[in-house]
Amino acid sequence: MKKVFVIFFSLIVTQLYCQDVEFSQYYANPLYLNPAFAGSDNYTRMSLNYRAILPVSYGDYSTYSASVDKYFDGLSGGVGFQVMNDRQAQGVINNLGFSLIYSFHTQIRKKWALNTGFRVGYNSKTLNGSNLVYPDMLDPVEGVSESGMESGLYQKSLYFDFSFGMLTWYENYYLGVSIDHLTEPKISLGSDDPGPIARKYTLHGGMEIPYYNSLNRVHMTLSPNFIFQMQGASSKINLGVYLSKNNLIGGLWVKTNTSINLTGCVLMLGYVTENSTFAYSYDIPFYIGGFSGIISGGHEVTFLYKFMYKRKRKKIKAIKCPKI
Repeated sequence: MKKVFVIFFSLIVTQLYCQDVEFSQYYANPLYLNPAFAGSDNYTRMSLNYRAILPVSYGDYSTYSASVDKYFDGLSGGVGFQVMNDRQAQGVINNLGFSLIYSFHTQIRKKWALNTGFRVGYNSKTLNGSNLVYPDMLDPVEGVSESGMESGLYQKSLYFDFSFGMLTWYENYYLGVSIDHLTEPKISLGSDDPGPIARKYTLHGGMEIPYYNSLNRVHMTLSPNFIFQMQGASSKINLGVYLSKNNLIGGLWVKTNTSINLTGCVLMLGYVTENSTFAYSYDIPFYIGGFSGIISGGHEVTFLYKFMYKRKRKKIKAIKCPKI
């Protein structure tokens, strides 16, 4: 028997303007945060990310991401590739995207560097209503019928997408800016009137504060950070701090809007070695309005691996930023 999905907003709106997926482990998925991160590490870097929200109620909302990036001396920069799939309401809405990224690296001074990144993406967004149950499919005697006016609903939009970003760092300080959906691509799902994907503006930055032991070696670091994002009518300011000691790293982010009203927080814990990182985070919503009892938070898991090898030539020193 088909599962019954209650997507109430599909009955009251004809056009939906959605926002981008937000990963909470910002620096564990660096290519998604800013294309200028491509090749910013000393070694080839692979990142696998999984995120799920509303995991126990009203369907499955999950996002999968895989990326790899590497610095090339001959290109004076880094090249990256990323694939991401966002699945909403157990596949009713699905967005699959592939991105190719290039970042040009510039050494301004001995301890000051600048990256300029570009992303070209190709996306396939689908709306599949074959498993939905609509009001005209309900019968008080026979129950759910196998067909209805909307039961065969299936639409697909294919589009290119472009992003730009810049990243600069000096010693233990770093600052970046990125603009996604430069051309504001238009998609049409369930409507004859295509709607644009609004540009997303991101400003992020932070610093790393080292703490030394009696042997004058760094044994712990504290890293305060901020992220400001604006897309369409929505804007937010997230403030976070990381504490790293030995192989363990913990983090706490507080989410607010531009009126500085708390909307949620993120708790993070990771285990970091020289060539790998494993991290888990949990999103706790504060402002849930009319969704009380529905939103149960979000879970995110990341595995990041660096392929260690001996370099033939020296490259620009890797940026010091959080691992998750």
